Amino acid sequence: MDRPTVAGLAGVVLFADRADTLAHWYEQYLGLFFSREPDSHQWWCQLPGGVSFAIHQSRHPLGHERRHCEITWEVADLDAFVEYLADQGLPVDERQEASGGDFAWLDDPEGNRIELYQRREG
Repeated sequence: MDRPTVAGLAGVVLFADRADTLAHWYEQYLGLFFSREPDSHQWWCQLPGGVSFAIHQSRHPLGHERRHCEITWEVADLDAFVEYLADQGLPVDERQEASGGDFAWLDDPEGNRIELYQRREG
Protein backbone atom coordinates (compact mmCIF):
# COMPACT_ATOMS: atom_id res chain seq x y z
CA MET A 1 0.00 0.00 0.00
CA ASP A 2 1.29 3.48 -0.88
CA ARG A 3 1.96 5.86 1.95
CA PRO A 4 -0.80 8.48 2.29
CA THR A 5 0.19 12.14 2.02
CA VAL A 6 -1.56 15.41 2.67
CA ALA A 7 -3.16 17.11 -0.31
CA GLY A 8 -2.37 20.66 0.76
CA LEU A 9 -2.75 23.23 3.50
CA ALA A 10 -6.37 23.87 4.47
CA GLY A 11 -5.85 26.43 7.20
CA VAL A 12 -3.81 28.00 9.96
CA VAL A 13 -5.11 28.93 13.42
CA LEU A 14 -3.23 31.25 15.77
CA PHE A 15 -4.19 31.31 19.42
CA ALA A 16 -3.78 34.76 20.97
CA ASP A 17 -3.99 36.44 24.35
CA ARG A 18 -5.87 39.31 22.66
CA ALA A 19 -7.51 37.87 19.55
CA ASP A 20 -9.50 41.01 18.72
CA THR A 21 -6.39 43.21 18.83
CA LEU A 22 -4.31 40.73 16.84
CA ALA A 23 -6.96 40.39 14.12
CA HIS A 24 -7.09 44.18 13.83
CA TRP A 25 -3.26 44.29 13.50
CA TYR A 26 -3.34 41.76 10.63
CA GLU A 27 -6.08 43.81 8.95
CA GLN A 28 -4.22 47.10 9.38
CA TYR A 29 -0.74 46.00 8.34
CA LEU A 30 -1.13 42.92 6.14
CA GLY A 31 -4.48 43.69 4.51
CA LEU A 32 -6.24 40.53 5.74
CA PHE A 33 -9.92 41.09 6.47
CA PHE A 34 -11.67 38.83 8.94
CA SER A 35 -15.19 37.68 9.69
CA ARG A 36 -16.55 36.54 13.04
CA GLU A 37 -19.81 35.59 14.66
CA PRO A 38 -21.32 38.24 16.98
CA ASP A 39 -19.91 37.98 20.52
CA SER A 40 -17.26 35.52 19.32
CA HIS A 41 -13.50 35.82 19.78
CA GLN A 42 -12.76 33.61 16.77
CA TRP A 43 -11.76 35.55 13.68
CA TRP A 44 -11.22 33.97 10.24
CA CYS A 45 -10.54 34.91 6.65
CA GLN A 46 -10.37 32.96 3.41
CA LEU A 47 -7.13 33.29 1.45
CA PRO A 48 -6.63 32.70 -2.28
CA GLY A 49 -6.53 28.99 -3.01
CA GLY A 50 -9.08 28.20 -0.30
CA VAL A 51 -6.72 28.29 2.70
CA SER A 52 -8.28 29.73 5.84
CA PHE A 53 -6.41 31.85 8.38
CA ALA A 54 -7.95 32.20 11.82
CA ILE A 55 -7.17 33.84 15.14
CA HIS A 56 -8.82 32.40 18.26
CA GLN A 57 -8.84 33.76 21.77
CA SER A 58 -6.69 31.58 24.03
CA ARG A 59 -8.35 30.16 27.13
CA HIS A 60 -5.12 30.57 29.14
CA PRO A 61 -2.41 33.28 28.94
CA LEU A 62 0.23 32.37 26.37
CA GLY A 63 3.01 34.84 27.13
CA HIS A 64 4.94 36.97 24.64
CA GLU A 65 8.12 34.87 24.34
CA ARG A 66 6.41 31.68 23.18
CA ARG A 67 7.11 31.82 19.41
CA HIS A 68 5.44 28.54 18.58
CA CYS A 69 4.66 29.57 15.05
CA GLU A 70 6.12 31.23 11.98
CA ILE A 71 3.86 31.98 9.02
CA THR A 72 5.22 32.76 5.56
CA TRP A 73 3.13 35.21 3.55
CA GLU A 74 3.87 35.56 -0.16
CA VAL A 75 3.91 39.13 -1.47
CA ALA A 76 4.17 40.48 -5.02
CA ASP A 77 6.72 43.23 -4.26
CA LEU A 78 8.80 42.70 -1.13
CA ASP A 79 10.58 46.07 -1.31
CA ALA A 80 7.29 47.96 -1.52
CA PHE A 81 5.77 45.91 1.31
CA VAL A 82 8.78 46.44 3.58
CA GLU A 83 8.71 50.17 2.80
CA TYR A 84 5.00 50.32 3.63
CA LEU A 85 5.59 48.55 6.97
CA ALA A 86 8.47 50.90 7.83
CA ASP A 87 6.21 53.89 7.05
CA GLN A 88 3.73 52.40 9.54
CA GLY A 89 6.46 52.16 12.21
CA LEU A 90 7.00 48.41 11.73
CA PRO A 91 10.57 47.86 10.52
CA VAL A 92 11.55 44.31 9.58
CA ASP A 93 14.18 42.56 11.71
CA GLU A 94 16.07 40.90 8.89
CA ARG A 95 16.19 40.57 5.10
CA GLN A 96 17.68 37.80 3.00
CA GLU A 97 18.07 37.12 -0.69
CA ALA A 98 18.13 33.52 -1.91
CA SER A 99 18.10 31.82 -5.28
CA GLY A 100 14.39 30.98 -5.01
CA GLY A 101 13.21 34.29 -3.62
CA ASP A 102 13.67 37.15 -1.20
CA PHE A 103 12.63 37.16 2.47
CA ALA A 104 11.98 39.61 5.31
CA TRP A 105 10.99 38.93 8.93
CA LEU A 106 9.14 40.70 11.74
CA ASP A 107 7.00 39.72 14.74
CA ASP A 108 3.31 40.36 15.23
CA PRO A 109 2.19 41.94 18.53
CA GLU A 110 1.84 38.51 20.19
CA GLY A 111 5.35 37.35 19.26
CA ASN A 112 4.48 35.15 16.29
CA ARG A 113 7.19 35.30 13.64
CA ILE A 114 6.09 36.59 10.23
CA GLU A 115 8.11 35.80 7.13
CA LEU A 116 7.37 37.81 4.00
CA TYR A 117 8.40 36.07 0.79
CA GLN A 118 8.69 37.25 -2.81
CA ARG A 119 9.09 34.46 -5.36
CA ARG A 120 11.96 35.02 -7.76
CA GLU A 121 11.12 34.51 -11.43
CA GLY A 122 13.24 32.14 -13.52
